[in-house]
Amino acid sequence: MLRAEHIYVRFGGLTAVDDVSLDIKDGEIHAIIGPNGAGKSTFFNAISGINKPSEGKFFFQEQDITGLNQHQVAAKGIGRTVQNIKLFSSMTVLENVLCGRHMNVKSGLFQDMLGLPAQQKEEQALKESCLELIKRVGLYDKRDMLATNLPYGEQRKLEIVRAMATSPKLLMLDEPAAGMNPSETDELKLFIKKINTEGLTILLIEHDVKMVMALADTITVLDHGAKISEGSAEQVRNDPKVIEAYLGKSYRR
Repeated sequence: MLRAEHIYVRFGGLTAVDDVSLDIKDGEIHAIIGPNGAGKSTFFNAISGINKPSEGKFFFQEQDITGLNQHQVAAKGIGRTVQNIKLFSSMTVLENVLCGRHMNVKSGLFQDMLGLPAQQKEEQALKESCLELIKRVGLYDKRDMLATNLPYGEQRKLEIVRAMATSPKLLMLDEPAAGMNPSETDELKLFIKKINTEGLTILLIEHDVKMVMALADTITVLDHGAKISEGSAEQVRNDPKVIEAYLGKSYRR
């Protein structure tokens, strides 16, 4: 689905991503882990159009997306969350999800301003599809609640739902469990597994190693910008390079 070929990202004399290649398969949960400063978020940013790679190519569904901006990448079918929650706190749950869904609106600005029948019909269809999405993830009863009043774990879930509202084929999650307590993390894990089994491919950055080991089909490990290991949870947790650089001996099985 997504293929990265020999990606480098440099900032002046610093190489933040150093010759990273990977292949994310359709339908899988693929996780990227590594210590702080390993280049994980920089790699994410290069995929999603925030930063352009200095060298290398990204291909999504066999189309070259290298160097596209954020909106162009999203239009290709790649959704993304960020590490720090960026909801519209003064908007309701439904309004936040509608903001994501509006990427798919076909009517133009002139129609929006006039409130023409075609635009009104599309708006109603969008609202109904958002309500259905909210219902699927268990937030329907809170659809009219302000996002800022949701518990932290549900704010995280709402951010993922808003990204899902863009109808992505690939969903990129950047530290979705950050700041969560164990109960919230367990609920999030089930939620991610649920949307994956419903057909959504997931690319995940996460520091909660136990969560990654339980969820991911494939794990890529970065250290100092370079890929040092890749494979199943069992393969990665027993790789001496990963144990030394990141996991520590307690994860050896």
